[in-house]
Amino acid sequence: MIDIRGLNKSFGSHPLFRGLDLGVKKGEAVVLIGPSGSGKSTLLRCINGLETFQSGEIDVCGIALHEGMSRDEKEAIRQVRLKAGMVFQQFNLFPHMTALQNITEAPVHVLGLTKDEAEDSARRLLQRINMSNKADSYPSELSGGQQQRVAIARALAMKPEIMLFDEPTSALDPEMVGEVLAVIKDLISEGMTTLIATHEMGFAREISDRVIVLDHGEIVESGSPEQIFSAPQTERARVFLSRVLRKSS
Repeated sequence: MIDIRGLNKSFGSHPLFRGLDLGVKKGEAVVLIGPSGSGKSTLLRCINGLETFQSGEIDVCGIALHEGMSRDEKEAIRQVRLKAGMVFQQFNLFPHMTALQNITEAPVHVLGLTKDEAEDSARRLLQRINMSNKADSYPSELSGGQQQRVAIARALAMKPEIMLFDEPTSALDPEMVGEVLAVIKDLISEGMTTLIATHEMGFAREISDRVIVLDHGEIVESGSPEQIFSAPQTERARVFLSRVLRKSS
């Protein structure tokens, strides 16, 4: 579903990815962990076409992104975004629209659904995230956890084949984290191909098929959650995990 080959990405004269390779299979749940600045968010943004890169190729559901794409090739980015929904750290809901309107906007204008079709789908999604009673609420009337669940529903309304989550709970108060993670866990249990950047180590261990440790744009280690969390093989992974697990204990 995702195939990254030889990815090189720099910010000015500061290189981040140096020939990074990564593949994600259909139905797989892959979690990216690592210290701040390790490249987790940038990698997701490259996959979704939000960041350009200097060389290499990213293939998403058979659609190729590469460096120096021409204006005509920008259609590939649009197609990738239809295939891969993305949920960000910040909720980015339209403040002047209700929860229902936030979810229906893109399906009507991008997918060409009728208003009735989009609203039917949106109400089913709101029910799925246990927010049917908040359809007519505006973002300012919702908690952070509720806003993030609406953001997830908005991404799902586009019927993606892949979901990308960029630290989806980092902007939430601790008591709101669980309700968002529960929605993501349900998606994974239903077989959604998922790539998640997170600092929630317990969640990563519970739901992932594979854990990837990033540091300074390099894949330091990759393996099953049991192997990564119980017996990391590299010193860099051991140091990172010992620090983050000590903080959470």
